[in-house]
Amino acid sequence: MRKLIALFLTFALMASCVYAEPVKHSQCYDLEELTVLDKQDVAGGRGTLYGEFAFTRDNAREEDAIKEIGFMTLKHGDFIGLHAHNDNEDAYLILSGTGIFTDGEGNAWTVKAGDMTIARPGQSHGLANLGSEDLVFLDIIAKNASADLEAIKANPTPQFFPKDRLFDKNTEHAGGTGKGTLYGKFAFRREQATENQAIKEIGLMTLKPGDSIGLHTHKDNEDTYIILSGEGLFTDGEGGEYAVAAQSVTIAVPGESHALENTGSEDLVFIDLIAQNHALKK
Repeated sequence: MRKLIALFLTFALMASCVYAEPVKHSQCYDLEELTVLDKQDVAGGRGTLYGEFAFTRDNAREEDAIKEIGFMTLKHGDFIGLHAHNDNEDAYLILSGTGIFTDGEGNAWTVKAGDMTIARPGQSHGLANLGSEDLVFLDIIAKNASADLEAIKANPTPQFFPKDRLFDKNTEHAGGTGKGTLYGKFAFRREQATENQAIKEIGLMTLKPGDSIGLHTHKDNEDTYIILSGEGLFTDGEGGEYAVAAQSVTIAVPGESHALENTGSEDLVFIDLIAQNHALKK
């Protein structure tokens, strides 16, 4: 999981993603460019939270909605303590292993690969690895400075979305000029999101070999693709093409074009997360 160089070498003859300057996101980050940053006893928890980041909130611009994307690992017996964010939304997307997720209402669930969780501003959450294997998950943080904490407290939104309850929504010719079908299993979609939520959509997506999402832009949203398995080709707004594989991360901010094609012989599976910076709409 940590620096699987052999996987990257498959694409050595193609263009490599360029690591971003701190002031602005790149549109593509590959496995070799992930930054290792480990944290001790997070939120009063225990042990080490191991992380490999495309980018962290320390380098985010004020106008960025998505502040941080990391592949995280908790060892057996370690945990993230129960905590809340005042102006951030924090999603944990489980990739492998088994853990216990705790929400701000005193509920606890066993989580495993494919399960999704989110804490909106003011909602507490914690995560523990009580299994025998590493608990590996994506951690995605989005800024939400305009959240109404009292309204969220009065009407708490769901925090746990088990894999077997994700709902299907498939799209033909995604991006307008795409080819084939984009298969999706969603925790929630933009149509359900409220105005003051930053993370608008989280989906587990699949492109079959030869299928694609056409080149397109978002007016108000940021759109990130986080590759879980398979091989593909990502195209950015400048016409650059980049090979992507497991642990590649792409992001397009409002106005930036992006596209994705499955160039391999197996399914291209990825997380699609859409977020919005409310400050840009004021």
